[in-house]
Amino acid sequence: MASIAAGGVQAKPGGLITREAARDLSDYQYHVMTVASDTQFDYTNTATSTGGDAIGVLQNAPAAEGREAEVATEGTSLLYVDGNSVNIAAQAKLGSNSNYHGVAVTSDAARYFAIALEASTADGDLIEVKLVGPQTIAG
Repeated sequence: MASIAAGGVQAKPGGLITREAARDLSDYQYHVMTVASDTQFDYTNTATSTGGDAIGVLQNAPAAEGREAEVATEGTSLLYVDGNSVNIAAQAKLGSNSNYHGVAVTSDAARYFAIALEASTADGDLIEVKLVGPQTIAG
């Protein structure tokens, strides 16, 4: 069971967009999403050159391709993160990894989409983040 980081987690998602899910996303609520080439929502790894730009966080859990998926693109949201190998501090810029969890990014040209509002030192923590849209750290 994932732990929940300490603090006053108060997700207030905004900019909710609804599209079809690209696949069964029932295990990916509060994971990082992109708009796939077919215009459906899918999870993404921003650390790879083939990963899409993260646009937000999945708010529901559609159980099959074509089902309604709702993604928050503004405000705050809960997000599963991996603060294990690189600890996440409050105000860290977050991209995503191969598990589609938020991870701290600091290198030049790294892509990010959210700012941590809470710290994490473990994989699977559920923390509150501020969604800022797809951005790149200037180098």
